[in-house]
Amino acid sequence: MKKLCLFLGTAALLLAFASFDGFAFKLAGKEMVINGSGIRTKAILGSMYKLTLWVPAKLKGADGKKIIEANEPMSMVLVIDSRLITRKRFVEATTDGFGKSAKAGYASAKTSSFLKQFDNVKFSKGDIVIMKYTPAGLITQMTYKETGKTENLGTIAGLDLKKALYAIWLGPNPVQESLKKSLLGGGK
Repeated sequence: MKKLCLFLGTAALLLAFASFDGFAFKLAGKEMVINGSGIRTKAILGSMYKLTLWVPAKLKGADGKKIIEANEPMSMVLVIDSRLITRKRFVEATTDGFGKSAKAGYASAKTSSFLKQFDNVKFSKGDIVIMKYTPAGLITQMTYKETGKTENLGTIAGLDLKKALYAIWLGPNPVQESLKKSLLGGGK
């Protein structure tokens, strides 16, 4: 876990390794590999954030439903790529995403607890939101580009929250279909 914290605490290393296909790390004792990476874009505004999905090797290449529903360690790493992303916009967009997830059957009573973790966060371009899931719960962290420091925002128990969160990008009605395809390794 110490190695993982050190790795996740250095934004530049994270970005470099995320693009190196052979890199892996352990989460809850299981080796993680990149399943896919993509960019969330908006018309006219361009790139909003980059997202990378890390899964256990046995889930690499699985479809979105299998990844969403798996009670296995995995991680989503979101790198903010726009100065337009503020805490308010992040919370609004994530709330909308949770709404889409709920309509697809992935509702959770813990979504407001997840969003509350960001109450005192100030977003800047280059900051990293790390959403790690283990069967013990969903761990949320922020790594700030300006300082290079990682802050633990909290841990929330329950597979239901992980399903609702991951369904935002991998569910039947994702925030962006091309991003879903990229996170799933170009397929499914």
